[in-house]
Amino acid sequence: AGSDMKILVTAAPREMVKFYTTIFSRAGLTLEALETEAFAVERSLMGHDQATAMIVDMGYRRTNFFIIDRGVPHTHRSLELGGRDLDARIAQLLGVPDTDSMQVKADMGGAAAVPADAFTQLVDPIRKEIQYNLDLYVHQTGNESVRPEKIILTGGAALFPPVVKLIAESFPLKVFVGDPWARVVYQQGLLPLLNPIAPRMAVAIGLALRHFTP
Repeated sequence: AGSDMKILVTAAPREMVKFYTTIFSRAGLTLEALETEAFAVERSLMGHDQATAMIVDMGYRRTNFFIIDRGVPHTHRSLELGGRDLDARIAQLLGVPDTDSMQVKADMGGAAAVPADAFTQLVDPIRKEIQYNLDLYVHQTGNESVRPEKIILTGGAALFPPVVKLIAESFPLKVFVGDPWARVVYQQGLLPLLNPIAPRMAVAIGLALRHFTP
């Protein structure tokens, strides 16, 4: 009656739903719920943070872009570009096999030896997609007062310093690699083991937190 109501609709391909339900069925487990990645990464990387943020999840085959506003995912777009493309570029630059380029990417010393500018062309589509998503969202009706505050990077490719550097230089926002362990209790002695795999664990940890956070 005179008031607006926003409804969030999320969906997943039927083939993907069937794939996971079949796994649980054959394992003799009861599947209680399925959840899309947007809610999982929001839960693990933002928690109760009400700020407007962009989460960039850089996986092996694709990069996902989520805008989170007041604790709720509002947009999700994907780009067919990810860690495998970085591996191919590293292999080309250093003249090493693709299999070795993955180790170079994980090795901070090796990564530092590769200038960030060498990845400008590769990272440009990611930077353009971030800008496009932010511009589109803030210009939507009702979002006139929205001010994005941060860009949170996650996924395996977020471990590669040149990528973080190039994205951080492109936006007047706080850009950092998210820490999904921040909302998990663990022994401090495990920190050296947990930190290197943190960007790869955001979705898994977010799913595990489903019944622990409102």
